[in-house]
Amino acid sequence: MAPKTKTSQRGEDLKQEDVLQAVVIADSFNIRFGPLTQKKPRALLPLVNVPVIDYTLNFLAAAGIQEVFVVCCHLADQIRTHLKNSKWSEASSTMTVTPVLSDGCLSVGDALREIDSKALIRSDFILITGDVVSNIAVQDIMAIHKKRREKDKSSLMTMIYKKAPIGHSTRCPEDDVVLAVSTQSEQVLHYQKTRQEKRLDMPVEILLDNTDVEIRYDLMDCQISICTPLVPQLYTDNFDYQTREDFVKGILINEEILGNTIHLHVVKDEYAARVSNLQMYDAVSKDIIRRWTFPMVPDQNFISTDKQRISYGRHNIYLSENVSLERGCVLEENVVIGSNTVVGSNTFIIDSVIGKNCIIGENVKIKGGYLWDGVKVEDHCMIDTAVLASGVIVYKNTTVNTGSVLAWDVKVGPDIVLPQLVLLMSEPQKDEFDSDTEEPIPEVTPIFGSKSKAFEYRASCGSDDDEEDDGLIQDTWGLKILSDDEDYDDIYTTDSDDDLDVDDGVDEADIELGDVDEHDVVMFYSELIDTLKRAKEENIGKDNVILEINSLKHAYNICINDVHRMVVKAVIDLPLLISKDIEATQVINILKPQLAAQKPLLLNYIKSPEAQLDCLNALEGFSEENKLVKSALIKIIHYFYNEDMLDEQVIFKWYKKEPHPDNITSHTAVRKQVAPFIKWLQDAEEESSDD
Repeated sequence: MAPKTKTSQRGEDLKQEDVLQAVVIADSFNIRFGPLTQKKPRALLPLVNVPVIDYTLNFLAAAGIQEVFVVCCHLADQIRTHLKNSKWSEASSTMTVTPVLSDGCLSVGDALREIDSKALIRSDFILITGDVVSNIAVQDIMAIHKKRREKDKSSLMTMIYKKAPIGHSTRCPEDDVVLAVSTQSEQVLHYQKTRQEKRLDMPVEILLDNTDVEIRYDLMDCQISICTPLVPQLYTDNFDYQTREDFVKGILINEEILGNTIHLHVVKDEYAARVSNLQMYDAVSKDIIRRWTFPMVPDQNFISTDKQRISYGRHNIYLSENVSLERGCVLEENVVIGSNTVVGSNTFIIDSVIGKNCIIGENVKIKGGYLWDGVKVEDHCMIDTAVLASGVIVYKNTTVNTGSVLAWDVKVGPDIVLPQLVLLMSEPQKDEFDSDTEEPIPEVTPIFGSKSKAFEYRASCGSDDDEEDDGLIQDTWGLKILSDDEDYDDIYTTDSDDDLDVDDGVDEADIELGDVDEHDVVMFYSELIDTLKRAKEENIGKDNVILEINSLKHAYNICINDVHRMVVKAVIDLPLLISKDIEATQVINILKPQLAAQKPLLLNYIKSPEAQLDCLNALEGFSEENKLVKSALIKIIHYFYNEDMLDEQVIFKWYKKEPHPDNITSHTAVRKQVAPFIKWLQDAEEESSDD
């Protein structure tokens, strides 16, 4: 029996060596998600109604990984509880998931030193962050790595990158890197993050000593690495290794001394992206909804321990069980709605994810919104490119503007327009310098509405180094970074407004509505009229009106030229709609008070020569539709000129414009009508020249 026991022992040892392992870093060690991660770790934030870490664990299970160690730091108990209650703890699971709790970890280096101190790694393993979504067949890459190791014991790590051009939706600018790689061996010779620098330095020896070097800037870091057991040991031996970047640079610098190397593997067609900030959260969510991450898509129920059925319909509409859709509501495309959620009548939703047990009122518009479980949105609200965490209440007639984040249990409204990029939390923000004495938290914060309970969250701006720059406002959605002296409204104006030469031609196509759905144009104009009417009735300030108009622009995807035209038309149209039995001789007298009151608003939109042309085209088009406007057209243009809203050179340019073939009659009639005013301008210009 003795020989049989030895054979059995060797078989068990071999089987133990062949166990495939992975280390998941379930902490980002930064505050990219601001107030959202104060109550829940990033790894458990819902991504299309599924905790982020479950995408990572499912990816590892699909790759045949048998043993996973999840390093938990911030709010570690929540992650441990989640793993305990997940399908990974079931007896039928092919993968064991073990949480490794360490409150003292402050970096990836600390996490790997913790792993090394516990002697958990026995063979080559996958190193990955807990916020990666991927369907890469990593088992094939692992086989290539092991085959390379058999020939070259010095290879420590294989980093996985995906080919992605500059500007790719899931290519995060923070992780942009320039690599020098040997084309034959795929060995990494130089590694440098760009950090948006225009000039990069590379040792000339790399080009002189290697004849087959390839410089790569078309790659996206998948944050997936295949490592040897020596990697955690090297982190332990070098306490200055805090990030993977530190490790890679250290290995490349000391290659000649220690003889260690790092290799690269590039994938092309498979999917991989890291949810590293809100910009990536938005991009990856859309990719999941559009099924780029198959088989990890909402209707596959690949994670949830409950067996709820999710239906998948045309235009990527996903509906869970017990969803109530009232008459007239529109789910346009790319929409996910969780179970037991109610959507009111005449509500419009596009490119959005709605969680479980949400209540959406009537006449609500949601575009690019991420509403987590238990959110309540009352009637006549608008949400554009924003995250609303669980328990948030948005009271009626409230606009949540682009880039906003409303953390847990925040209440805003009613009748308020939130500024763009605002980060709100339900309790005042504290820092390490605050006194221990707790001040009472006010029940209402009027700045965000008469029923609101919201406090602004301030985060440091910068990279992982946490270098603060208070002169900048970081837009974590990747839209724009504004300095304090910039106006938020400038986001929506053309970059070259101030430099535009009046003699630059404007195509006839620019005057027509762009590639916008006619229904959206009608809805935008209707909302615009309602906004101006409410602003007058409730004496709402100009800045809030502009914010709401800009929000409407994005909600209905209206181009800036069309906004110019419709704002001018609405300002003139509103008093004519309110007044009754108007005579042609009364028109200008009725319009003047409204034009004077709305002059600041008009100047915000028609300050450039191109915008002034849009204004004149709007007046011309409106005069063709409305007899009252036609009768007073010359006086209206004259008023705009006297109030310095129109430049005479722009008026001349518009007057000389060639007619469209389908519009010659009306074009000629308008030019004939305004000819006396044009002659008066020309005479005044000649007199000025003579003087």
